[in-house]
Amino acid sequence: MKISIYIAIAANGKISNQRNVPDWLSAEYGQGFEAICKKYKAVIMGKTTYNILAPDYLPLKTDGTTVVLTTNPHERSENSTVVFTQDGAGKIVEMLAAKGHTEAVIIGGTQTISEFIKAGAVTDIYFVMEPVIFGSGLPFLNDVDLELKLNLLEVTKLNKNTVQLHYEIQK
Repeated sequence: MKISIYIAIAANGKISNQRNVPDWLSAEYGQGFEAICKKYKAVIMGKTTYNILAPDYLPLKTDGTTVVLTTNPHERSENSTVVFTQDGAGKIVEMLAAKGHTEAVIIGGTQTISEFIKAGAVTDIYFVMEPVIFGSGLPFLNDVDLELKLNLLEVTKLNKNTVQLHYEIQK
């Protein structure tokens, strides 16, 4: 299964500010975010990302599968696309494949991205580099003790100050 990461990133590598408010994101990031989620029809995120987006800004409102990693087995959503799970990356990939998905996109956050990177499940990464630097905030990865080599596939200038870098993870 193809598993991509689509993530906005500050110039110094943070994926969120300390306030955890996405007011630093460009409109172009939002457009790309919506497009990739609708194209893949399978979205994976952590509970914090879900709390920021739900219910109004979830990218899949009626079609597809939205997987939310959580530690609370009693979580529920009124959105029929949402599946809460405590499962690891391997079981999530199996569940998505059983539902007929051949690709999925991870949209955040640090713990979810780290889980899938550690499991070797990620095939490629879209970094949307926004023109901002945070003194503190969330890192892209946490507790990942490995080194990955990346192949640059494409560079796209999204606006005057924002670029999208698409990398493939070398196997």
